[in-house]
Amino acid sequence: MHRRQFLRAVAGTAGLSTAALTARDGDARSTAAGASGATDATTASADSAATGTPSGTPTPTPTEAVATPTADYEPLGSAAVEGATETVLTPDGETAFVAVGDGFAVLDLSDPANPTVVASERDVSPRGTGQTMGGVRDVKYDDGRLLVGGPAGYDPDSFYGVALFDVSDPADPTFLRAYETAYPVHNCDLSGSHAYLTRSDRDANPLLVVDVGREDPREVARWSVLDRDPVWESVPQQLRTLHDVFVRDGFAYLAYWDAGTWVLDVTDPADPAYVADLRERDPETLAALDGLAVSRENAEPPGNDHYAATDPDSALLAVGKESWNSNFGKEGTTPGPDDPGGPSGIAIYDIADPRSPEHLSTVDPPPTADTNVNGVWTTAHNFELAAGRLYSSWYRGGVAVHDLSDPADPERVRYFRRSSTTRFWTAQLTAPGGAVVATSYGNPSDPDAPARVYTFPDVARATPTPEAGDATTVPTGSGGRSPAEAGVGGESGDGGEAGPDDRTDATETGGATTGGGPGFGPAAALTGLGIGAWRLLGSGETGDAE
Repeated sequence: MHRRQFLRAVAGTAGLSTAALTARDGDARSTAAGASGATDATTASADSAATGTPSGTPTPTPTEAVATPTADYEPLGSAAVEGATETVLTPDGETAFVAVGDGFAVLDLSDPANPTVVASERDVSPRGTGQTMGGVRDVKYDDGRLLVGGPAGYDPDSFYGVALFDVSDPADPTFLRAYETAYPVHNCDLSGSHAYLTRSDRDANPLLVVDVGREDPREVARWSVLDRDPVWESVPQQLRTLHDVFVRDGFAYLAYWDAGTWVLDVTDPADPAYVADLRERDPETLAALDGLAVSRENAEPPGNDHYAATDPDSALLAVGKESWNSNFGKEGTTPGPDDPGGPSGIAIYDIADPRSPEHLSTVDPPPTADTNVNGVWTTAHNFELAAGRLYSSWYRGGVAVHDLSDPADPERVRYFRRSSTTRFWTAQLTAPGGAVVATSYGNPSDPDAPARVYTFPDVARATPTPEAGDATTVPTGSGGRSPAEAGVGGESGDGGEAGPDDRTDATETGGATTGGGPGFGPAAALTGLGIGAWRLLGSGETGDAE
């Protein structure tokens, strides 16, 4: 029996609700083709399982920034793209689509050392709305189509919803249709003929599923944590906001901030079914908070699940957490024993059985000389799991590559950081051994400078030596990859212009490797064999995910 069928059977016997959710007023407007005016938890539960979702221990804060320039890892090239934030790639890694606030831009990556803008669609205005898209911070690609969502926050002058484009010819995007919502779309995903939207309604904050394969797009389902357990209604809504959604292999992964990360079976998009949730806070604890305590909880660890994504085999799940030190209602500017605020990292899980995720490790955030909300941000942002590695962005903490040959012990093998001139939003892999694409959405030293899309070399892939008499060549890497998919946070900026704490990098601590870390050897060879080899060699289990 296929894993998804098995989970459906389990859900049925356990009495879990799998009914399609009734649509509410306000999200049923759509716009047809030809309409664009643009020319250019300490507790994790799955009824039977309990594992943690650690945020990682905040790095001790140095009193002064100490220069630790990264070694042997510099950009291959870059392109200025005004307003750039989220970036996704085609499966072949030849093309990047970049969210730019009022639409999107298209970059040719065939020469990674010379990324080039070949098209843009700005001032997108679906026919009949009289409004243009604004606050676009997310785009998603699937099979020749691009989903553009926004605004990320409340903006009365913007079109609310998503627009779908045919980008089979990346240099000549064609508007197909749009779906209008009554609330902001902070993030979205596209899988087949269905769009998955975060509906930021400041109430239930549900996942909205829309059939965009129709000429007249239609909502087919919605789901929120309130549907799973009404007790969540007593929790302040800002602590259970649906920040992002990631869909792969019939499962949706919902980053619900302090309510944790929730896994749904969306084999039938019109009938989402609960599978599991991973969280560090129970609803009773969150419901007891009020006033400034809610603001502190919203900003500080634990919790703050910001983005979740799996590797291409759906064997590993990574959950990134976005946090700071808030000091709301408190004196002082640094964390202490009773104020553990600061940046959070990325937790790695084994999800061979999605009903029972097993926490393996947490990648800690880079250090910062100022952990406050208006300080130097080095908390986790968007990332990708691909070809046995984690490609991650950390705002002014830079871009990192971690080897996941042993996902219980990630090893940082590449790292780039220039806190005074870059703020990174995402990191994506073009192809194993190819290039890493990372967007810096701002220059702290020069607010007027345009955002830039950078390319970096991937870690070289080792080719295992064939056994004697073996006439075949062992392939390099772990095979293909799927398009990158990612999200956003409260990312209007971090701490303003460059100051004494961000002109240089903070002291590195812990066991992370240097920027010129290993790219070859036994660890790299094992990465090429993939997660299955880790399970067979390291865990003693079969590694059979079906």
